[in-house]
Amino acid sequence: MKKSFVLASLLVLGATSAMAGMYVGIDFGVNSNTDKVTGASSGSWKNKYKDFSVKIGTGKDGDWKGQLRLSRISYNETIFDATHKTLIEFGGDTIKEFTLESVKNLYPYVKIGLGVGSMSVDGYSDSSISEVSFNAGVGVSYKALENVYLIAGVDYVGRKWQDVTIGAYTWSTTGSGVKPYIGVNYAF
Repeated sequence: MKKSFVLASLLVLGATSAMAGMYVGIDFGVNSNTDKVTGASSGSWKNKYKDFSVKIGTGKDGDWKGQLRLSRISYNETIFDATHKTLIEFGGDTIKEFTLESVKNLYPYVKIGLGVGSMSVDGYSDSSISEVSFNAGVGVSYKALENVYLIAGVDYVGRKWQDVTIGAYTWSTTGSGVKPYIGVNYAF
């Protein structure tokens, strides 16, 4: 888990170290997710979630950007126990925007990122379950006002949860799906 956090931090720090132009923003997305469990008993199920993120980033319009984000992800169905459905995740993204000669202030982009998080649980030896995630996506950023950008995109999100062992049995849980999102950034 520590290696994932270090890797995510290095990814974002490396991408943002040479960039200027800070921004803050919020995103809201809804994912149509499939969770899969393998182990002593296996299965899969659809489990949608809502993702609300606050972010801080740096970079230039039409060029490379890097951002750190804190997300609150609320699942429709529980995953590990009967009551807890909320994941808190910290992550980082590297974004490459492109400039369109024919359309001013519209910047298509590609994005890749990593995240690490934790969900509270009851009935296990630990009080929380950890996870790591990967995302890759495409979107557009539109400069609506001098400092305000409207964001829309679609990410593929893959997630691997900490293995759970009870007695002699171990279960592995993964999740994946497509997350469309909208957001707004304010540039300084």
